[in-house]
Amino acid sequence: MTGDLPLKANRASKNDRAEVGVGTLIVFIAMVLVAAVAAAVLINTAGSLQQRAQATGKEATQEVSSNLKVVNVFGVVSSNKIEDLRVVAQLSAGALPMDLERAIIRFSDGDNTFNYAWTPAFDDNGDCDGAGTPVDTGDVGVVESDFVSMWLRPSPSATNDLGCSGKSVMQPGDIVELRFSLATARAMDVRSAGYVTIMPEMGSAVNADFRTPATYGSDTYITLR
Repeated sequence: MTGDLPLKANRASKNDRAEVGVGTLIVFIAMVLVAAVAAAVLINTAGSLQQRAQATGKEATQEVSSNLKVVNVFGVVSSNKIEDLRVVAQLSAGALPMDLERAIIRFSDGDNTFNYAWTPAFDDNGDCDGAGTPVDTGDVGVVESDFVSMWLRPSPSATNDLGCSGKSVMQPGDIVELRFSLATARAMDVRSAGYVTIMPEMGSAVNADFRTPATYGSDTYITLR
């Protein structure tokens, strides 16, 4: 009987190492899965934030680099009142090309506000000599409706051949004279305030406020700003 004791002792002992190993493996796999899901969420979020940051940065760059700079504002006197306004503008340093066809000019005299859209330029005969859309409204623009862009640089032209050939994109270094008219009833008297805002497609709006002088004298062109 003494020979059976070791055998009974072996039978009574229990080896649970395998069960502990399986539990640890399950916990490890769960942790790996959770980490993988978290990593996927972080990667997706980071990619989305990166795309938004790039889009925001691009828009901010366009806002900063697409600005116009007003050089001068002139008024054309007729019957002792200013009926036509001419705004000389150029792009700011480092600015991107700007399509004036997409720009809007807003003029206010303090009581009324008018919006002007770009129209193909024309000569004093009211047309583009067959190179563009005829506009039979004189040599400035449709009253309280449109403005025309007369290129002063790089190629000044009395008939604005550049505008008649469909040029509306302003490049760095260009100087453009934007012309628009006021209706006779809106013509500006002396000592009157005017507010001009140029709103490009991209970039900040540019303001050019002025006040007409105390007298026009015999001058036809008055420097307002």
